[in-house]
Amino acid sequence: MKNTQLAALSFLLTLTSLPAVRAADAPSATDGKNEIVVFGGISLLDASRSGQNQIFPLDRTTPVGSRFGFGRNPFPLPIPLPPVSFSTESAIGSSALFGARYTRQIKDRLGLEADLTLAPSHEIETRGSGCIGDLCFGESGSRDLEGRGRRFGRGVAFGDRNVTAWHYGAGLAYELTRGDVRPVLILGAGGVTWDGAREAGTDFVFRFGAGLKILFGRVGARVDVVDHLVLDQFLTKDTEHDVHATAGLLVRF
Repeated sequence: MKNTQLAALSFLLTLTSLPAVRAADAPSATDGKNEIVVFGGISLLDASRSGQNQIFPLDRTTPVGSRFGFGRNPFPLPIPLPPVSFSTESAIGSSALFGARYTRQIKDRLGLEADLTLAPSHEIETRGSGCIGDLCFGESGSRDLEGRGRRFGRGVAFGDRNVTAWHYGAGLAYELTRGDVRPVLILGAGGVTWDGAREAGTDFVFRFGAGLKILFGRVGARVDVVDHLVLDQFLTKDTEHDVHATAGLLVRF
C-alpha cells in the first residue's frame, strides 16, 4: 500500500512538471509583437561637386570689342588678354541625428519596420579658385583649362550653410537568433527631404545594413549601421552613400 502511494505521488509530481517544461519551450512573454525604439546617432555623409568656367578665351589675341558683343572692334589693333578661368567646389558633410522606429513582427523572426529621422546640421561649404594667366589662386593648386598655373594662397570661401534632412521609410528586419542577443539584417527603402538650400528637394533612398538587439525582459537596447543609398542627391546630382550609425532604447509589447 505504501509503495502504491509513493508511485501515485511520483506520477502526480511528473504531471505537474510537464507544464513547466512546455512553458520553457514556448516563446517568452518578452517576445511581443510590437517594438518601439527611440535612437540617436550620426549621419556620415561626404559628398561634393565642382565646376570650372572660362571667362576669357585662351587665344590671347581675341579682339576686345568682339568679345563683348560690339558690332565692330573699336580698337584698330587686337589687344592681347590673358586667359581667365575660375572654379568652385561645394561639399556637404555629416550631421547628428535622432528619431524613432516602430516594428511589427509579422512572422517568427521577421518584422516590418517604419521610421522617421531628423538630421538637422548638415553643413555645405563652398569655395572658389581661379587662374589669371599662369598665376592661380586656389586651395588645391588650381590649374587653368590647359593645365597650367601655380598655387598661390587658399580658395575664397563663399560661406557655409546648414541643411536639414528628414529621413523616412519602411523595410524588413530579420532576427538571426531568438535569444537575449539578436543580430538583425535590415533591408528597406524610403526618401529624404532636404531643407535649407535653394536647390534642395526630395530624393529616393535604398537602405541595407545590420543591427544588434540586446534584451532585458520587455526593454533593451538596439544598435544599427545602415547605408542609405541616396539616388540623385540634390547637391551632386549623383548616387551618394549616407551611412547612419545609431543606438537607442527599445520597448517590446
